[in-house]
Formats: sequence, C-alpha cells, structure tokens
Amino acid sequence: MSEGVDKSQFYMWRTLFAVAHADNVVTDEEISFMAQILEDVDFSDAQTQILKDDIINAKNVEDMFAGITSENDRVKFFEFARDLVWVDGDFGSEEQTVMIKLYQTHMKDTNVDEMIGKISLQLEDDQPTQRPDSEYMATSSRKGGVRGFVSAFGQWFKGYESND
Repeated sequence: MSEGVDKSQFYMWRTLFAVAHADNVVTDEEISFMAQILEDVDFSDAQTQILKDDIINAKNVEDMFAGITSENDRVKFFEFARDLVWVDGDFGSEEQTVMIKLYQTHMKDTNVDEMIGKISLQLEDDQPTQRPDSEYMATSSRKGGVRGFVSAFGQWFKGYESND
C-alpha cells in the first residue's frame, strides 16, 4: 500500500482538480485528464478517494492553492494547469480569471530575488553543448520548468492585457 505523495504535492493536484470546475463545466476531456492523473501518480488510497470527490464536487481554488507550500510544486501546478485548461480546446474567461488570481497570489508569496538566483543557476546547468535542434526546443518548451512557467504566463498576460 502506497503512502502517497506529500502534502504540498497533494494540494497541487487538488488545486488542479478545482481549476477544472472554474467555468462550472467539467468536460469529458477534463475528466479524462484527471482520471489519467489518478492512474499515473502514486497516491495513497485516502488521497485517491479525496481526489475522486474533487472531480465530482468543486472545491475552493484559493484554499487548495494555499496548501501548496513548495515553490517547485507551485511551478509544476502552473505547468499542469496550462495543459488542463486547454484540454477541451477552450480557455474560458472564468478559467483565465482564476489562473490570473492564482498567479498573482504566487508572485506575492515568492521571493523574487531567490528565484532569480535559482533561474540563473538552472540556465547555466541546462545549457546544451550544441545548438539545439527543433525537436529539442519543442520538448524543452513543454517541460521548461521555470522558463516554461515564465514563458507561458507571459503569453497569457499579453492576451489578458490587450483585452483591458
């Protein structure tokens, strides 16, 4: 029997499942996405039951997000959330509003100076020895860690700001 994931990771997934309810419609694609997570991640039985309930019953997104205590788990959340909100082909205004609010909360709670230091080290360590080919670029942009996070939200905010 698995002990499951740690509390911060668990709340990362709970927040993700709560985002699926942001537009008050949970599509078949979103349900499939969440069901796949339940199969792929080694949750405990108790965690699995809670997440199954989260698929059916909407939870408060901000409360769930507050449970993500690890900065790395928050970054991962935004990466997975990007995939979730687009899985049904529609990134609706309600989902956009929720994501912007969570991003603002994240940035308020983030020590930017510390993050810049980590990014600098990550960029130095991640530099390929050769010029990357297009396959590398496509793969790395999907997995991009902090770089992918910054890039994805830069694109989201450009679209959001142009609507003001």
